[in-house]
Amino acid sequence: MGVMLSGKARSGTREWVFQRLSNVAICLWVVVFIGLILTLDTATFSDWKALFSPTWFKVYTSITLIMACLNGVLAGWQIGTDYIKPNCINRIYIAVVIAGSLSYLAFGLYTLCSM
Repeated sequence: MGVMLSGKARSGTREWVFQRLSNVAICLWVVVFIGLILTLDTATFSDWKALFSPTWFKVYTSITLIMACLNGVLAGWQIGTDYIKPNCINRIYIAVVIAGSLSYLAFGLYTLCSM
């Protein structure tokens, strides 16, 4: 991924550390989210909307969503380079992974901002 995005040499160590840190951030978000859900008395739409209304939670969710999408692109790139050997098919696969991650990010941020 480092070669594709920055034109510089890749660093497997940096990629490994980024994946681990983003996985920790995603797990922490899940723990916070489950804790917030457990504090809800009912599960109405207004309660769900109120759950996502604080600015701190929107920012935290946005950062976690961005990290999850970048993690997905990195994982897709690693899978593509390990298992898809023809270069033209690998490029198509990577393009699909990036497009899927970008659409997931756009839809997630749109949904988050509309609440």
